[in-house]
Amino acid sequence: MLETFGMVFAALGAGMILAALTFVTLLIGVLVNAMVVLMAGPVIDRFVKD
Repeated sequence: MLETFGMVFAALGAGMILAALTFVTLLIGVLVNAMVVLMAGPVIDRFVKD
C-alpha cells in the first residue's frame, strides 16, 4: 500500500518537474524571439522604407 503511494507520488513529481522544465524552456524561447524581433524592427523598417 505504502509502496503504491510512493510510486504514484514519484511519477507525479517527475511529471511536474518535466512540465516545469518544458514551460520554462518555452518561456525563455518566446522571450528571446521577442527581443530579437524588437531589436531587428528598426533595421527592417529601414530596408522596407526604401
